Amino acid sequence: MNKQFIITNFAAFALMLFLPTGCRQADGKQDAVQSYRVIKVAASPVEISESYSAAIRGRQDVDILPQISGRIVRLYVKEGERVKTGQVLAVIDQVPYRAALRTAQANVSAAQAKMETARIELRGKQALFDEKVISDYELSLARNQLAVALAELEQAEAQEADARNNLSHTEIKSPSNGVVGTLPYRIGALVGPNMAQPFTVVSDNAEMYAYFSISENMLRRYS
Repeated sequence: MNKQFIITNFAAFALMLFLPTGCRQADGKQDAVQSYRVIKVAASPVEISESYSAAIRGRQDVDILPQISGRIVRLYVKEGERVKTGQVLAVIDQVPYRAALRTAQANVSAAQAKMETARIELRGKQALFDEKVISDYELSLARNQLAVALAELEQAEAQEADARNNLSHTEIKSPSNGVVGTLPYRIGALVGPNMAQPFTVVSDNAEMYAYFSISENMLRRYS
Protein backbone atom coordinates (compact mmCIF):
# COMPACT_ATOMS: atom_id res chain seq x y z
CA MET A 1 0.00 0.00 0.00
CA ASN A 2 2.75 2.36 0.89
CA LYS A 3 4.82 1.34 -2.12
CA GLN A 4 1.90 2.07 -4.51
CA PHE A 5 1.32 5.44 -2.91
CA ILE A 6 4.94 6.41 -3.28
CA ILE A 7 4.94 5.46 -6.95
CA THR A 8 1.70 7.35 -7.58
CA ASN A 9 2.97 10.46 -5.85
CA PHE A 10 6.29 10.33 -7.72
CA ALA A 11 4.51 10.14 -11.09
CA ALA A 12 2.31 13.06 -10.15
CA PHE A 13 5.31 15.09 -9.07
CA ALA A 14 7.17 14.37 -12.32
CA LEU A 15 4.12 15.38 -14.32
CA MET A 16 3.94 18.64 -12.42
CA LEU A 17 7.60 19.37 -13.26
CA PHE A 18 7.11 18.62 -16.93
CA LEU A 19 3.92 20.61 -17.52
CA PRO A 20 5.25 24.10 -16.68
CA THR A 21 8.34 23.61 -18.89
CA GLY A 22 6.25 22.54 -21.87
CA CYS A 23 3.99 25.52 -21.38
CA ARG A 24 6.89 27.95 -21.33
CA GLN A 25 8.26 26.49 -24.58
CA ALA A 26 4.88 26.67 -26.22
CA ASP A 27 4.42 30.22 -25.04
CA GLY A 28 7.89 31.14 -26.33
CA LYS A 29 7.08 29.83 -29.77
CA GLN A 30 3.92 31.84 -29.89
CA ASP A 31 5.61 35.02 -28.74
CA ALA A 32 8.58 34.81 -31.22
CA VAL A 33 8.19 37.04 -34.39
CA GLN A 34 10.26 36.31 -37.51
CA SER A 35 11.64 39.54 -39.05
CA TYR A 36 12.42 39.98 -42.78
CA ARG A 37 14.48 42.61 -44.61
CA VAL A 38 12.42 44.96 -46.77
CA ILE A 39 13.83 46.09 -50.12
CA LYS A 40 12.29 48.86 -52.18
CA VAL A 41 12.19 48.06 -55.93
CA ALA A 42 12.94 50.96 -58.28
CA ALA A 43 14.14 51.44 -61.88
CA SER A 44 17.78 52.54 -62.36
CA PRO A 45 20.23 52.70 -65.33
CA VAL A 46 22.49 49.71 -65.86
CA GLU A 47 25.85 49.88 -67.68
CA ILE A 48 26.57 46.87 -69.92
CA SER A 49 30.08 46.27 -71.25
CA GLU A 50 30.59 44.72 -74.69
CA SER A 51 33.88 43.76 -76.38
CA TYR A 52 34.48 44.07 -80.15
CA SER A 53 37.48 43.52 -82.39
CA ALA A 54 38.53 46.83 -83.94
CA ALA A 55 41.10 48.11 -86.43
CA ILE A 56 42.98 51.22 -85.28
CA ARG A 57 43.88 53.66 -88.04
CA GLY A 58 45.12 57.19 -88.32
CA ARG A 59 43.28 60.12 -89.83
CA GLN A 60 44.87 59.41 -93.21
CA ASP A 61 46.67 56.29 -94.42
CA VAL A 62 48.49 56.78 -97.73
CA ASP A 63 49.81 53.80 -99.69
CA ILE A 64 53.20 54.58 -101.24
CA LEU A 65 53.67 53.03 -104.68
CA PRO A 66 56.70 53.83 -106.88
CA GLN A 67 55.85 55.51 -110.19
CA ILE A 68 58.66 53.74 -112.07
CA SER A 69 60.32 50.33 -111.92
CA GLY A 70 63.79 49.58 -110.63
CA ARG A 71 65.87 48.30 -107.75
CA ILE A 72 66.15 50.14 -104.46
CA VAL A 73 69.69 51.43 -103.94
CA ARG A 74 69.18 53.62 -100.88
CA LEU A 75 66.75 53.55 -97.95
CA TYR A 76 66.53 56.69 -95.81
CA VAL A 77 63.85 55.85 -93.22
CA LYS A 78 62.97 53.19 -90.68
CA GLU A 79 59.66 51.69 -89.67
CA GLY A 80 57.80 53.90 -87.19
CA GLU A 81 59.80 57.01 -88.11
CA ARG A 82 57.91 60.30 -88.42
CA VAL A 83 58.31 61.99 -91.82
CA LYS A 84 57.24 65.23 -93.49
CA THR A 85 55.65 65.98 -96.84
CA GLY A 86 58.21 65.70 -99.65
CA GLN A 87 60.78 63.85 -97.55
CA VAL A 88 62.74 61.23 -99.52
CA LEU A 89 62.03 57.72 -98.24
CA ALA A 90 64.13 55.70 -100.68
CA VAL A 91 65.93 55.95 -104.03
CA ILE A 92 65.56 53.66 -107.04
CA ASP A 93 68.59 53.03 -109.27
CA GLN A 94 68.96 56.23 -111.31
CA VAL A 95 71.55 55.05 -113.84
CA PRO A 96 69.16 53.90 -116.62
CA TYR A 97 66.93 56.93 -116.12
CA ARG A 98 69.81 59.38 -116.32
CA ALA A 99 70.90 57.68 -119.55
CA ALA A 100 67.36 57.96 -120.93
CA LEU A 101 67.33 61.65 -120.10
CA ARG A 102 70.64 62.26 -121.88
CA THR A 103 69.34 60.43 -124.95
CA ALA A 104 66.17 62.51 -124.93
CA GLN A 105 68.19 65.72 -124.64
CA ALA A 106 70.34 64.67 -127.60
CA ASN A 107 67.21 63.98 -129.64
CA VAL A 108 65.94 67.45 -128.82
CA SER A 109 69.19 69.00 -130.02
CA ALA A 110 69.04 67.02 -133.26
CA ALA A 111 65.41 67.99 -133.82
CA GLN A 112 66.24 71.65 -133.24
CA ALA A 113 69.04 71.49 -135.80
CA LYS A 114 66.77 69.81 -138.33
CA MET A 115 64.10 72.42 -137.73
CA GLU A 116 66.58 75.28 -138.28
CA THR A 117 67.81 73.65 -141.49
CA ALA A 118 64.24 73.31 -142.77
CA ARG A 119 63.57 76.95 -141.90
CA ILE A 120 66.63 78.12 -143.84
CA GLU A 121 65.67 76.01 -146.85
CA LEU A 122 62.19 77.46 -146.79
CA ARG A 123 63.59 80.98 -146.86
CA GLY A 124 65.75 80.11 -149.84
CA LYS A 125 62.84 78.45 -151.63
CA GLN A 126 60.66 81.46 -150.93
CA ALA A 127 63.25 83.81 -152.50
CA LEU A 128 63.56 81.59 -155.57
CA PHE A 129 59.81 81.39 -155.85
CA ASP A 130 59.49 85.16 -155.66
CA GLU A 131 61.94 85.40 -158.54
CA LYS A 132 59.89 82.77 -160.36
CA VAL A 133 62.85 80.40 -160.44
CA ILE A 134 61.03 77.49 -158.80
CA SER A 135 57.45 76.35 -158.90
CA ASP A 136 54.81 76.54 -156.20
CA TYR A 137 55.20 72.78 -155.75
CA GLU A 138 58.83 73.06 -154.62
CA LEU A 139 57.89 75.86 -152.23
CA SER A 140 55.14 73.69 -150.75
CA LEU A 141 57.61 70.84 -150.22
CA ALA A 142 59.91 73.18 -148.29
CA ARG A 143 57.03 74.30 -146.11
CA ASN A 144 56.04 70.69 -145.40
CA GLN A 145 59.61 69.80 -144.45
CA LEU A 146 59.64 72.62 -141.91
CA ALA A 147 56.30 71.46 -140.50
CA VAL A 148 57.65 67.92 -140.10
CA ALA A 149 60.79 69.24 -138.42
CA LEU A 150 58.70 71.26 -135.96
CA ALA A 151 56.57 68.21 -135.14
CA GLU A 152 59.68 66.10 -134.55
CA LEU A 153 61.05 68.78 -132.24
CA GLU A 154 57.85 68.81 -130.19
CA GLN A 155 57.96 65.03 -129.93
CA ALA A 156 61.60 65.10 -128.82
CA GLU A 157 60.83 67.74 -126.21
CA ALA A 158 57.93 65.65 -124.87
CA GLN A 159 60.22 62.63 -124.60
CA GLU A 160 62.76 64.74 -122.73
CA ALA A 161 60.09 65.91 -120.28
CA ASP A 162 58.96 62.32 -119.77
CA ALA A 163 62.54 61.15 -119.15
CA ARG A 164 63.12 64.00 -116.70
CA ASN A 165 59.90 63.13 -114.90
CA ASN A 166 60.88 59.45 -114.65
CA LEU A 167 64.24 60.45 -113.20
CA SER A 168 62.51 62.53 -110.53
CA HIS A 169 60.36 59.51 -109.61
CA THR A 170 63.46 57.51 -108.73
CA GLU A 171 63.22 59.35 -105.40
CA ILE A 172 60.28 57.87 -103.49
CA LYS A 173 58.91 60.74 -101.41
CA SER A 174 56.28 61.00 -98.70
CA PRO A 175 53.10 62.70 -99.96
CA SER A 176 52.07 63.81 -96.46
CA ASN A 177 53.16 64.17 -92.87
CA GLY A 178 52.89 60.99 -90.85
CA VAL A 179 54.52 57.85 -89.54
CA VAL A 180 56.18 55.25 -91.77
CA GLY A 181 54.57 51.82 -91.60
CA THR A 182 56.18 48.47 -92.37
CA LEU A 183 58.93 48.36 -95.01
CA PRO A 184 58.65 44.99 -96.75
CA TYR A 185 61.14 46.01 -99.49
CA ARG A 186 64.80 46.52 -98.68
CA ILE A 187 67.90 47.60 -100.61
CA GLY A 188 68.23 45.53 -103.78
CA ALA A 189 64.52 44.73 -104.00
CA LEU A 190 62.77 45.27 -107.33
CA VAL A 191 59.81 47.65 -107.04
CA GLY A 192 57.37 49.22 -109.48
CA PRO A 193 53.93 50.76 -109.95
CA ASN A 194 52.22 47.36 -110.35
CA MET A 195 53.30 45.88 -107.03
CA ALA A 196 50.64 43.87 -105.17
CA GLN A 197 51.89 45.28 -101.87
CA PRO A 198 52.75 48.98 -101.43
CA PHE A 199 56.31 50.04 -100.72
CA THR A 200 55.05 51.35 -97.38
CA VAL A 201 52.15 53.26 -95.80
CA VAL A 202 52.45 56.73 -94.29
CA SER A 203 49.85 57.24 -91.55
CA ASP A 204 48.78 60.59 -90.13
CA ASN A 205 48.32 59.71 -86.44
CA ALA A 206 47.36 63.18 -85.25
CA GLU A 207 43.88 61.71 -84.80
CA MET A 208 43.16 58.01 -84.33
CA TYR A 209 39.98 56.14 -85.35
CA ALA A 210 38.74 52.69 -84.37
CA TYR A 211 36.78 50.73 -87.00
CA PHE A 212 34.61 47.80 -85.89
CA SER A 213 31.45 46.00 -87.00
CA ILE A 214 28.28 45.58 -84.96
CA SER A 215 25.26 43.42 -85.67
CA GLU A 216 21.82 44.81 -86.45
CA ASN A 217 20.41 43.23 -83.28
CA MET A 218 22.90 45.12 -81.14
CA LEU A 219 21.97 48.37 -82.86
CA ARG A 220 18.31 47.75 -82.10
CA ARG A 221 19.10 47.00 -78.47
CA TYR A 222 20.86 50.33 -77.93
CA SER A 223 18.62 52.47 -80.13
